Amino acid sequence: MIGLLSFSFITGLLYGRFSRPKAAIRFSENFILRHFNQGNAIMFRLINRRKTLMIEPEITVTLSINEKEKSGMYKRNFYTLKLERNKIMYLPTIWTVVHEIDSESPLQKYNAVEIKSLDAKLYILLKYHEESFGQTVYQATSYDFSELKLHAKYKPSIYFDSEGFTILDHEKLNDVEELV
Repeated sequence: MIGLLSFSFITGLLYGRFSRPKAAIRFSENFILRHFNQGNAIMFRLINRRKTLMIEPEITVTLSINEKEKSGMYKRNFYTLKLERNKIMYLPTIWTVVHEIDSESPLQKYNAVEIKSLDAKLYILLKYHEESFGQTVYQATSYDFSELKLHAKYKPSIYFDSEGFTILDHEKLNDVEELV
């Protein structure tokens, strides 16, 4: 009796451990700072590696930055960045996440070169409903500002075939080109 109970308990633990839903999001290896509208913006891209739809993906981006106070001491400050879109209905292809550096942005007091040299990080949390598991899943990543690419733009990762169908090339997620 103890053997059967032990076997069922261990089986339940193993099933629970390996059947847990996991997000399969691929974030771009780089993030960029480029001219956008009348100012500048920080951007990065993400794509779903599964063939299922990401239902109601919601993204939160937090900026962690060391800033000098009036006393001359440095303090680590955290800001939730305002995004062009932080939630969409579903994601069938690719999403370029944009934070416009406007008068409300904590980065507005810096120029592009100063932004790249900041002791700062972006912390990203993505939450969405995974239809294959029927549950909400999360994925987190971060970017260090030393990896920021200045005056670049992402190359298109979507093109149309000869019959007019949209083709998404997952390999072009990280491709950037310099702006002139």
